[in-house]
Amino acid sequence: MQPLPCPKHPDPYTVLDRRLLYESPWVRLREDRFQHRRGAQGQYVVCGFLRTACGVVALDEQDRVVLVGQWRYPLERYSWELPEGGGDATESPYEAIRRELAEEAGLTAKVWEPLAFFHPSNSSTEEEAFLFLATELSPSEGHHAEDDEELLLHREPFQDCLRRILSGEITDSLTVMALLALQARRSGIRAPLDAALAERFFQRPAEHPAAGRARWETLDRP
Repeated sequence: MQPLPCPKHPDPYTVLDRRLLYESPWVRLREDRFQHRRGAQGQYVVCGFLRTACGVVALDEQDRVVLVGQWRYPLERYSWELPEGGGDATESPYEAIRRELAEEAGLTAKVWEPLAFFHPSNSSTEEEAFLFLATELSPSEGHHAEDDEELLLHREPFQDCLRRILSGEITDSLTVMALLALQARRSGIRAPLDAALAERFFQRPAEHPAAGRARWETLDRP
């Protein structure tokens, strides 16, 4: 399968300067001043995430999906979603999601494989998400919630999860993407991950600096 077409010179922006606006242990915000090649000048505000997003479709022997329920503060609503979380700079996505599955669901898995990769909101952030499929589940001793977490666990049949996505009941982006990717695979649509991308599922962030994240190294700091 051939790649989708791309312009010869795809980047129309000349960056004049980059300025840090805010930084916390989890997120950072910067403002870039740019000149567009069609003449416009302006500012672009970019949100960066300091942790690597990862999630896992953990399937049991009855083809049920392990779901985690929790209150999502920005949405002011309760959300059912996959075990997921953020890996720090010392963890590969694989290491991070194994830890999250143990901490959130009290489970470990014998079989792991990359499922999908995507950018959750590419108009405002360079965040990347790594999604896995895990099977042959067994209990883990690492189950514990953080001080600011109240989690419920539930196992839902895979097909019912798809119905809940279509009805708008399940809306978490990593969960929606992962379950629809697995449904596509089951329907016969398969394509191997690019080899370099597949390696990134098992590498730490410093071993695969993404172009979007690399831009933070050229900031004019206050």
